[in-house]
Amino acid sequence: MISVVIPLYNKEKSITMTLESVLAQTYTDYEVVVVDDGSTDSSAEVVRSMMAKSNKIRLIQKPNGGVCSARNRGIIEAKGYYIALLDGDDIWDKDFLMEQVLLIHDFPEAVMWGINFAETRKGKIVRKVATALPDGYRGYVEHYFEMPKRVSDLFCSSSVVIRRDVFDKVGMFDERIKYAEDSDMWFRIIATEKVAFYDKYMVFYQWDAENRAMQRKRDLRYFLPYYVGKYRNPMFKKNAAFYRWINRWAANIFRRYYFDGDSNDRKEAKVAMKDIDYAIVPFKYRLLFKWPYGIAKVLDKLDKMYHK
Repeated sequence: MISVVIPLYNKEKSITMTLESVLAQTYTDYEVVVVDDGSTDSSAEVVRSMMAKSNKIRLIQKPNGGVCSARNRGIIEAKGYYIALLDGDDIWDKDFLMEQVLLIHDFPEAVMWGINFAETRKGKIVRKVATALPDGYRGYVEHYFEMPKRVSDLFCSSSVVIRRDVFDKVGMFDERIKYAEDSDMWFRIIATEKVAFYDKYMVFYQWDAENRAMQRKRDLRYFLPYYVGKYRNPMFKKNAAFYRWINRWAANIFRRYYFDGDSNDRKEAKVAMKDIDYAIVPFKYRLLFKWPYGIAKVLDKLDKMYHK
């Protein structure tokens, strides 16, 4: 059985459409675990009205703790061997779970299976993000952290099915993180296990849904790069391509906060950049982050002009 875990916070306008897309699935061996994370609107009442239509839905209510906390609670409460994640304002194609089951069957060495997603606004697709894979690709994903021209993470929080026991190895969602918390999970899994992907648009991320976290300013202390030091764990460090990529990605983001942000951004970046492994990032970051700020800012401008 697949357990569909849906974190819910103030999505009273969207959750009905999301649940209807699950109940319309052509594959039917699933349960739905909705975790209401302390909503202050009528989200829970809307879910209860849907429960009257289907005994597959369970509602769990808890004090507000953030989306990671809600997902973790749902995973703990789930009864299935596989966990499908779905946000409370996204939509699945009716054959999404069926295609996931076929992926599990055809690529059994993987522990996470993903299907492509498109971003929508007012019901129309507005963006398809580059995967760096051939169109229609279906198979294991190799060399993920060395793929040129990859814009998309391939996986998103509404497009994956994960084998439940993998959480025992890589850990649960990091409840300190509010932005890119799902990417953190994908990176930990991809760095240590096999994953599979199908390039077919079957998940629809609604940009104009209410209460979208991605539409708010990201305080660095709640953003994944701030915790780059966590990847010094030998389990992740053993994947050299990942360890190099994550440090360089974090360094590039810290640079933006440090030189282009406000005083609070600069203060947080100064704390976070201490966790970078300077042995594997370009030498320029030692100069940018360790020289006096005034000199480093001039160097930053010159470097940006050179690479414009």
